[in-house]
Amino acid sequence: MRYRFADCELDTESRILVRHGEPRHVEPQVLDLLILLIANGPRVVSKDEVVEKVWQGRVVSDETIHSRINAVRRSVGDTGRAQAVIRTLPRRGFRFVADLEASCGTSPDVAAPAREQGLSLAVLPFANLSGEAAQDHVALGMADQLVTTIGQVPWFYVADQSASFAPQVTSLSAAQIGQRLSVRYLVAGALQVERELLRVTVRLLDTSSGRRLWSTALTGRRDRLFDLQDELGRQIVGEIEPRLRQIEIRRSEDKHGDLTAYDCYLRALTRMRLMDATALEQASGYLLQAVEHNQTYAAAHGLLAWLATLSLPQGQSNSAEAGRHHAETALRFGTFDSDALATGGYALGFLLRDPESGLRHVERALALNPNSVRSHDHAGWLLLYAGRLEEALDRFDEALRRAPIDEFAFRSLTGRAFALLFSGAYGAASEAAGRAHTAAPSYTICQRVLAASLANEGRIDAAREVIRDLLHLHPKL
Repeated sequence: MRYRFADCELDTESRILVRHGEPRHVEPQVLDLLILLIANGPRVVSKDEVVEKVWQGRVVSDETIHSRINAVRRSVGDTGRAQAVIRTLPRRGFRFVADLEASCGTSPDVAAPAREQGLSLAVLPFANLSGEAAQDHVALGMADQLVTTIGQVPWFYVADQSASFAPQVTSLSAAQIGQRLSVRYLVAGALQVERELLRVTVRLLDTSSGRRLWSTALTGRRDRLFDLQDELGRQIVGEIEPRLRQIEIRRSEDKHGDLTAYDCYLRALTRMRLMDATALEQASGYLLQAVEHNQTYAAAHGLLAWLATLSLPQGQSNSAEAGRHHAETALRFGTFDSDALATGGYALGFLLRDPESGLRHVERALALNPNSVRSHDHAGWLLLYAGRLEEALDRFDEALRRAPIDEFAFRSLTGRAFALLFSGAYGAASEAAGRAHTAAPSYTICQRVLAASLANEGRIDAAREVIRDLLHLHPKL
């Protein structure tokens, strides 16, 4: 069924919400709630009915329900003050109040995006160790928010909380949960309370072995709960994404026989990190295999487009036409993939010499996944090309803050060095470029900004040494 209301169109068969003509990323549970309210038309849907239909009868707090209602409103351009689409009736429930037009069939203009194989995990409900029953909803709400936050990472498949929070699942061992939910990793946590402080501990487990892969602990004030939730989400995505990516890459490298498109994508990523001509050529080969397996694999097309922007500065031939093709393909098929939108948008802005147009796509990527380190980095470079130096510095710093162990951090450090150089902060530019060069000796872009920064500092001999190293790597530059 297809519904039109306000400036939105919802196709319940493909589960795609379009607003202002653009498909919108909506968390599955939020979409379930929207569909429930629409299906009941002008009838008031009680809180108990919402819990029964959306949460399968589990105990949830009023705060959680209202948080989801507000998420529904945001997705359709409504607010709690206006209530032009979803109205709250105190002590009664919720009602869909916008004018609604219904028709059968699937919209021909919007196709559900194909999703390549990815990494699978489940978030378990957090244990409440405080001894206060009143904190049960806080522990549950934190885990529930993590499902949403981690689910924003495009190559993570996150089991729905209705399955991972079920009592018959949480009592099982890690291996049993992995088999039951078909996931490879688990995120588990616990909540402790001491006076006005909340302490949250989180650990990442491998379901095949039960081994702890990573853990962290955060402390915050009880009256700043949402700040603590946001920081927990940022830290978990920033820490576990690069760790799990490396584990998945090693798993792929050990694989023999036919490679899937996802295997090819992972192998390309590890080659791109090296940034030398041979590695980039190998990465290109793997990515071409990936898109041969799956022509609509948006993230792989995005990396191919990014490679086109890296080739010329690294001393290789550059095919701008092929790069534009892959960038446009990434944007066409990557409507809900923040990685594809970020790399495709960056490449298009670079290749067309139109950073502002590229930024629009990267901002869409950040709307889908605010914790995407690559998106912040690509935004920083486009802002740098546009001459918006302070904004570029902010984005590079944000990328470095969100993923302290990111394997591509040298890119953000290099961009930061350029922004500082152009701002006249030569010493700070030399420091950032030096860190980038140490992390990626074959990345010639950082050698160039390092040499320029050192020369502007008056350290001419050091600058000459960097140039000699650069010419040794690429004699034809």
